[in-house]
Amino acid sequence: MTETAFIHEKALLHHLECPLRSKGSTAEPQSPILQCAESTARWLIAEQFVGRAPSARETRDFFDRTGYFQPRIDLPPQEYERHVREGLRACRRLRDLIWRCEVLQPVSPYTLAVGDVRITGEYAVLRSSRKKKHAFALYLRHQGIRSKPLRPDVVSFARWLDLANRSTAPANRQWGIQTIGVMHYWVTRELSAEHKPDRAFATDVLLGAVSAFTGHPFPVPGEHCLSCPTLACRPDCIEAAECSTAKDEPISSPPPLA
Repeated sequence: MTETAFIHEKALLHHLECPLRSKGSTAEPQSPILQCAESTARWLIAEQFVGRAPSARETRDFFDRTGYFQPRIDLPPQEYERHVREGLRACRRLRDLIWRCEVLQPVSPYTLAVGDVRITGEYAVLRSSRKKKHAFALYLRHQGIRSKPLRPDVVSFARWLDLANRSTAPANRQWGIQTIGVMHYWVTRELSAEHKPDRAFATDVLLGAVSAFTGHPFPVPGEHCLSCPTLACRPDCIEAAECSTAKDEPISSPPPLA
């Protein structure tokens, strides 16, 4: 009997971006500000769900306690000021989004069966005050390009497919929603975009991602390889290493003729 494999949504994303670099890694490395924003959003959504509304000062105090400031002790003054502005912007962005929405489900874990693999993760379900029949799963992002704000990945497809299943469950019938999406929301930039794929397409994407994860590792070179500190991951370095190894190997003599 085949043992069921569990993989976190971020680890699956990290593996698809660079299988060589993710070998032996259990999670995708994230920027400190995104980690703090996710913790702060989880707290704000939980507070809103029970009817409390923390002030802007309380939100910033919670954000500061998540550890974002600790690694910046030795930063130059200009870079430190930039990080402070990013923290302020992230808190404002989170409050602007969450206070405009109704929380249908606070941040909760999920397990999505895709083939022989179970994708795990967590997300919150929100509904805009202007669209009562539409709900979305929140997906916080960092950085991003304004000309191409929406670049869906496996995290977005997994959350959408799980929300599609939850929205039709009898226990959530009181939501009264007809359509769903995944809100990509950048915490430090004025960017947001909603992802609304087709169910069949989302299923195919996740099946392909799972097949890549469970199959043999293969390199996927991309723009991130140019700045990779691990030179062994770069295709040109791998090629050079193989050539060097081939030169060092002794040339075997041909077998004698019969």
